[in-house]
Amino acid sequence: MTDVSSIASRRPHDSLGCSMERLDDDRMIEGRDMTFYRKRSASAPPDRVTTPATGRGYLVGLSAAGGHRRRIHKEHHSAVHDFDQNAVYLRNFADDYRADLSGSFDFMLLEINHNALERIGDAADFRSVSELRSVAAHPDPVLGGMLGALFATVDGRADRSALFVDQLSVAIGVHVVQQYGNGRGGAAAGGRRLSSRCQAKIKDLVQSRLNGDLTVEELASACNLSQAIFLRAFRESMGKTPHRWLLQQRIEKAVDLLQFSQTPLREIATICGFSDQSHFTRAFAQAMGAAPGAWRRRRQS
Repeated sequence: MTDVSSIASRRPHDSLGCSMERLDDDRMIEGRDMTFYRKRSASAPPDRVTTPATGRGYLVGLSAAGGHRRRIHKEHHSAVHDFDQNAVYLRNFADDYRADLSGSFDFMLLEINHNALERIGDAADFRSVSELRSVAAHPDPVLGGMLGALFATVDGRADRSALFVDQLSVAIGVHVVQQYGNGRGGAAAGGRRLSSRCQAKIKDLVQSRLNGDLTVEELASACNLSQAIFLRAFRESMGKTPHRWLLQQRIEKAVDLLQFSQTPLREIATICGFSDQSHFTRAFAQAMGAAPGAWRRRRQS
């Protein structure tokens, strides 16, 4: 007779303890202070999820769709939790984890180590963040919106610059430590705007690196601000996020090249920091109402 548990133990498992069989979506994005995952399958992994206690930090999981259930086993008891869309669990890797999963399985996850937690707390303008509290099936639509934006694709492709990932990483980290951390918030910075000198510094930085190879930390440091305060002040001053503003600068550069040069579209895409000509065409058409080639012909005719 074959031991079912021994078969399960031989199945490949990922670093989070989940069976890697039958996954329809399995992606990872490396942020500066966090690692993000997207894992989806029509049904939950068949084996019990187990991870032994380690010092890895914390794992936050958010259900992208309802219909998921898990029984979480503690030392002397277990509890069943039903996950609706945008329901969160947060667990400490320092604790042994055992859970039986059932129903659909569609989760976006983020892993935060202990060293990064302090940096995230500083970025969030929160003092003395040393730990996050554990939750299960807690509703958090704000985190769901941000993680959804991070993993969103257009026509099956992801248009993510380094600045876009970094900006969202900071915003997600700020939200997590504010909602689940044990720190104390600093003084409120509502209504703060960037000085004209700071705006000029930011524009010079962005113009010199249109490929988006910038971090929020670099931009904030140029203005001597914490990352959280900088992001709020930037939006207050510019009316959009750094990533959206970077995209606007790319489009403006492309408009100039299309109107006053014969530079091929592929070269313009590279000069302006787009990942390829297809990305350039989509972004330009969305912003200007016409594909770059058609826009150039109208302007130069």
